[in-house]
Amino acid sequence: MAEISERTDRVGLSVVAVVIVAGAEALRLVLLSRLQWELGHPEIYAFRGVLFTLVYLTYAAVLVWRGRTFVRRITAPLLLLVPWIFDTFWLIASFLMARGAIDLPVGEWWLWMIRLQMVITVLCLTAAWGIARRRGLLWLVGLVVPGVLMIGWIRWADRAWETLGGPLVVSDLFMMVSTVAIPLVGCLACWGVEALSRTARPAQVAAA
Repeated sequence: MAEISERTDRVGLSVVAVVIVAGAEALRLVLLSRLQWELGHPEIYAFRGVLFTLVYLTYAAVLVWRGRTFVRRITAPLLLLVPWIFDTFWLIASFLMARGAIDLPVGEWWLWMIRLQMVITVLCLTAAWGIARRRGLLWLVGLVVPGVLMIGWIRWADRAWETLGGPLVVSDLFMMVSTVAIPLVGCLACWGVEALSRTARPAQVAAA
């Protein structure tokens, strides 16, 4: 009973962690959609930078809170530096292009770079939680799930956007899928792989 109660508590705390991070991302999108047309240039770029940095810091704080060991609490948030650097690069590039400081030939390569960034971001967000919470290494197999889902989502979203694109709420929902829903499914997949590996181990020992 004690083990079941402890496991329930861990699940409850993980749900709280998800709500905190998802709430921070939802608040970012709401604030951005409401104020981006009022702030103008170049204030909007600084505003975007502050908002996504706060979301990453929120997730980093959750990883520190839920990390199983001191080493995990330190290393898991470091993985968030990769998507943060990506976002910062595109923000600075967009700012410089808007000001006419640089002139990048936007084309198909630009779209492919953004798509690659989206896949890497999802994998980093999922892997960061795995480093903080999962045991062993087999859970890494679960990273295939968010990677495949993100690739499929990008292909579908490109077509759906042509039909549904326009309202800001649609853009926000699209963003929530890639920044919250898919990483969450990925974390569950990694947890499932870990749980299956723990179940298989006692059976192998008994058979021996």
